[in-house]
Amino acid sequence: MKTKKLIRKIFKTYDYSLFKKLKGNRDIVESSLKGITKSIEEDGYSHNLVQVNEKMEIVDGQHVARACMAHSLPIFYYIVEGANINDVTVMNTHRKNWGFDQWLNRYVTYQFQEYKIYKHFYELWGFDHWSTIFLLCRTKGIRSRGTLKKTFESGKLKIETLEEGKAWAKRIMDIKPFYSNYNRRAFIQAMIRVFHDSSYNHKTFLKKLSLVRDRLYDCSTVGLYLQRIDDIMNYQRPRNQRVNFYQHWGDSESIFHVEAA
Repeated sequence: MKTKKLIRKIFKTYDYSLFKKLKGNRDIVESSLKGITKSIEEDGYSHNLVQVNEKMEIVDGQHVARACMAHSLPIFYYIVEGANINDVTVMNTHRKNWGFDQWLNRYVTYQFQEYKIYKHFYELWGFDHWSTIFLLCRTKGIRSRGTLKKTFESGKLKIETLEEGKAWAKRIMDIKPFYSNYNRRAFIQAMIRVFHDSSYNHKTFLKKLSLVRDRLYDCSTVGLYLQRIDDIMNYQRPRNQRVNFYQHWGDSESIFHVEAA
């Protein structure tokens, strides 16, 4: 078996004549080409790299290359010496089953800065991928996890709330001594909503939680967690000073609803 060698450098060219079709590779699929073309038209550039072998035969990314050519855009590519048609089959099969980790590692390898920041945060705090996205990205108006996942997979991740995310993550970690499942996805979403509320006081919440920790337990939805937070915050609080985060944030579109992991 021929050993494959990755050339650890990303190249850029407008010379489309360099590229050749790999014998045995599938023909261009118009639906795939339209999707990539639409993305390029919206953003003005391609987020994806093209993989070629030492003969400049396109092993991965022929639709990206074709779309870039059609829009007179540069093609960014990297070389894997020894790559062949068998690699195409393997990549297409595996990529269908890729999760967050695989896509993250791909874009970090390609030196996508947003993904490098994301990975550092993800590994530092230890939350799952969905929670990390909620902490680092604005998701207003997004009602589908599928839409957000496609954004992540296409290389379009935007880190928009890094400093807030760091502060929120620290606050969530403050809760760990009182609630072992502090990292549940629905709970993190509930806390992010509460952090946006000017009536929330973190020190007060921690003090009251230490007194009535039994009032914070696993819930199946964001809304139920908001009710738990209300109950804790309102402990020994006069009726006319009570908070109602559930009423305020229960149906908020600032962060879309997901069920607990």
